[in-house]
Amino acid sequence: MICSINIQLTKIFSLIILTSKMKKQNSAVTKKDLNNLEEQVKITKIEVRKFSTKLDGVRNQTWLDMENLKDEVKDETALLRNDIAGMKDEIITEVKAVREELTAHQGAHERQQETLEEHEERISHLEQKPATP
Repeated sequence: MICSINIQLTKIFSLIILTSKMKKQNSAVTKKDLNNLEEQVKITKIEVRKFSTKLDGVRNQTWLDMENLKDEVKDETALLRNDIAGMKDEIITEVKAVREELTAHQGAHERQQETLEEHEERISHLEQKPATP
């Protein structure tokens, strides 16, 4: 399409240059020359309109493609957010379970330590008493 417009414009410029040369040489510019120039201008205008129409179509299609891409990105982002939120919930649940187990484990160690200290105290107390025969 652009090539066709370029060819038409080249023809027009050639005819204008030819007409200008003829005028400088005091040669008569014929009605045929002017009609030919006018015809080339009309053809070029038609080609430009066709190109403009095609360009509008391409621009509109590009706009629609961009809007569709934007919607796809939004959808994918929403899915990704949901996945992340789900993973976050799973991690938090697991961390809570580990904390509860750790707290229970520490509590058991504290109870064992208390029992051990009580036994040590009893043993010390028994060792301090004189043995009875």
